[in-house]
Order: sequence, then structure tokens, then C-alpha cells
Amino acid sequence: MDLHEDIHRAIESYVYPNEFRRWLNSAIQNSRGVTFLLQKRKTKWADFNTWYGAWQDVARENAVLSWGVTARNRVVKEEDLRTFSEARISLYGDLLKEVEDVFVVPPEFTVEMIIAGFIHVAGKAPVKHKGMIRIQRRWVDDQLPEYELVSALREMYNAVAEIVRTAHRASGIDACTIRPFARTCVTSAINPSLPCLPPGDPMPSKLFDLQTGEVARFKYVQIEHDEELAKVGAERYGIPPGFSTDPIEHAYARLELSKQFLEVDGYSGPMLVLSKGDELRMHGLIFVDDEPRELKVAAEVDAEGAWPFDGAVLSSETWLTSPGGRGSRVGVPADQLLQSNSEFFNSDVAGNRDEALIVIALAADGRTRCLVQPFGRTIEGIIYGPLVDDYSGSMVPPFLKPVWRHWAHRGQPT
Repeated sequence: MDLHEDIHRAIESYVYPNEFRRWLNSAIQNSRGVTFLLQKRKTKWADFNTWYGAWQDVARENAVLSWGVTARNRVVKEEDLRTFSEARISLYGDLLKEVEDVFVVPPEFTVEMIIAGFIHVAGKAPVKHKGMIRIQRRWVDDQLPEYELVSALREMYNAVAEIVRTAHRASGIDACTIRPFARTCVTSAINPSLPCLPPGDPMPSKLFDLQTGEVARFKYVQIEHDEELAKVGAERYGIPPGFSTDPIEHAYARLELSKQFLEVDGYSGPMLVLSKGDELRMHGLIFVDDEPRELKVAAEVDAEGAWPFDGAVLSSETWLTSPGGRGSRVGVPADQLLQSNSEFFNSDVAGNRDEALIVIALAADGRTRCLVQPFGRTIEGIIYGPLVDDYSGSMVPPFLKPVWRHWAHRGQPT
């Protein structure tokens, strides 16, 4: 509970360096204090080495948790962490990121102050350029430069909460009786995901449209599992397929689920599923033609902070150009095909193309898979053409680069 409170205080002190340092250091020490306390009392559990050892094995493979151990030793025995207040500025073109740079800035600099400079310069420019600038303001440590520090604290909290919950179960205890703090969300109830904190950076990034001069920010929608809604979904779409914990194997089941959505609703919306083992986190995406897709994917990856996901599966609809023209992929004359669903997807502006479902799977170990399922709409219903199943990586779209970059920071293949 102290660690939970420390994270809130660190966020509230984000532009005050001394206060931020104070709560950062406190959080790091409290995270280690919990594990020290468990180890001190290990004789209370006959099977302590089994469940605590399993947790330690996982923790050793987590870069953030390993950093937390050394950071605590630095804070207690040596010196404060070497933290830097940085601004990360990225320029996106029509679809992809073109330029990115990182600057050390004074802690009191907010995103609004930084973006005001771009507005001032753009206002004087005789020609309006097309593109989107994203500005992020973050605290990082010199020994963990790839992660924003509050996201690192959240990952540490997640791990500590899991082991405390395991200790409760090992003790036969369902609920703790410690009284809550003044902050209403800081109670003895254990929720490793900290739903009281919004996703994304503590100081939300903002977007500046070079052409229009408009300023915007990301809006996140969290999709949580709901047993009642799952029952309604099963009644509407049928029983969903079983999903493998391996993202490459997961891809085919995801395609089958996309077919179920398509056949009932007439569309299957874009969904990015990030995974680690049997834990799945779902992100609904809205791709618009005049917005860079890589920016949307980057925002969803950043929203997961320091969570070490190792699988990613994107499912959506797409258009296919065929040498034989529209209908050739599904074996139906073009004049017998119905129009595409334009409620959630753009129409075929190029013309004469076939519709398809697409599923792209990426794994942190470098494996890829791309499934493309052509389909057509007829009076009798949806019909499908031959499935394309590619493992070469050549069909993976470049707008998924933020996923590869996330893994590259962790020393995984790119």
C-alpha cells in the first residue's frame, strides 16, 4: 500500500524534481521492503521455496525488476539515481515515423510549453507542411533509459502485488484487514494492474498537426474481460476458438474469430492483442487514411509502459489487388459481389480490389506469421478464397515497427 501511494505521489510531483526524486526513491525501497519481509518470514510456509522461487525465476528475466534491485542498492548505499528529464519529439508522415530525437530539458518544462514553440514557428512558416509531431516529456534513469520511470514503478508494483497475493493464497487468506489510506484507491485489495492510473505517460503526450495547426492527445479505451458480456458474445458469435499462448500459433485462432465476427456483423474491426504467456491485453484501433498508422501502434505500445509482453497479433480487414480483378480471388464474378461494409472501413478508393481478413503475428524471438484470407459478400453470405499463410516476414507492414523497437530496447531480435 505504501508503494501504491508512492506511485501516485511521484506522478503528482512530476514537474518538481526534488519531490519526484523523493517519491521515486521511496517507491523503490518499499518495493524491495515487501520482498525482504516475505523472505524474513519464510518459515511460516512449508512450500515457500516453491512459489517464491518460481516468482524469483520470472523476476530475474524482467529488465525492470532487475533494475529495481540495483537501484535500491544505489539509493540506500551509494547515491541518488541519475535521472534525466527528457523530451522525445517524433515526426510522422502519412503512414510512418520519419524522424525522432531526444533532448534533455528542464524538469519544469511541460508538454504544453514545448509544443507552444512548434506552434510559434509553424505560425510564421509561409508554407504549411504535412505531418504530425508527437511530443513526450518523461523522466528516465541512466541505467534504464528505454523506460519512463513511473511505468517502471508500475511494473515493479505489478510484480510485488502478484507475490503478495500468492502469499495470501498460500496462507488461506482471502482478504487483508489493513485499513485503507486517505486516498480512496489505496486499500488492502490487491489489483496488480493499478486501474486507478490511466494508461500512457504520466505527463500525457500531445500531437501537433503541422498542416492544420491543431493540437490533440491520445484517448485510450481499456477492454476488460467481463463474464456476463462473454456469455452474450458466445450467444451471438458462437464459442470462440481456443488460443495458444504462442503468438504465432495464436494467429490462426484469431483469424477464425475474425471470421465469426465478419459473418455475424459484416465486419471485423482492427484489434491489436499484446501477450505474455496466457495474459492478453487488447487494444482496439481505428485506422483513418489521413492519420499515420505507426503513430497509433506506437501509442498502444507506450500505453503498456514497462510490461514485458513478448507477443503481438494484429487482426483487421484489408484490400487486395488481384491480376484477375475483383472477384477473382474468391471465384465469383464481380457483378455478383455485394459492396463492402463502409460503416467502419473506408471504401475501395483504388477500385476493382477484393476484400480480405488479415492477421499478423510477431514474437519477441524474431518469428513472424501473416495470414491473409480473401472473402466476398454475396446474397447467400460470405464466401472465402484460398488462404495465404506466410512465415517469411516479407508481408509484415512497416507500421508495426514500434513493436520491434520495444523488443530491441530489451535486447530481443528486431
